[in-house]
Amino acid sequence: MTDAVLPTRTVLVVDDEEYVRTGLTRVLRDAGYTVFDAESAEEALEMLRRDPVKLLISDNNMPGISGMELFKEVRRHWPHTLRIMLTGDTDPELAVRSINEAEVYRFIRKPWNNADLRTVVRLAFDVIVLEEEKRKLLEIVRRHRARRSLGEATPDAEAELLLLAEADLLDT
Repeated sequence: MTDAVLPTRTVLVVDDEEYVRTGLTRVLRDAGYTVFDAESAEEALEMLRRDPVKLLISDNNMPGISGMELFKEVRRHWPHTLRIMLTGDTDPELAVRSINEAEVYRFIRKPWNNADLRTVVRLAFDVIVLEEEKRKLLEIVRRHRARRSLGEATPDAEAELLLLAEADLLDT
């Protein structure tokens, strides 16, 4: 994907260890992302209430609210924020629970490889773009169906739908 079609590339990094936040922030800012950081899930939730982000990267094992609980809360209130778990935990059950309960997109193991981190985040933003395009197309379909149910659809409704979808995608 090119930068022209990328949404605002905002990332929130959450970890109780300052050196982890600093390292992740440096790598991601150097890659062109706008990065915010929080040292706790509570602080992250406050930040998200003020300014939602596109991507959340959080440690799981933190004092207070765990990363898993943070992800569940984010899923509930900001379902379009993609979630990546950063963890040193090797328990495979954690991965299964994270995917099932919080719809975590990916896992990054501590210590991380900077090139792998950049790749995972780039792919995450590719997914974000595709999901946003999908939502736009679904809205076009919903509008078309509403027009059709009101008897406003034209004989070439399918062709019109395709033209609208194409125009909408070209504008992104």
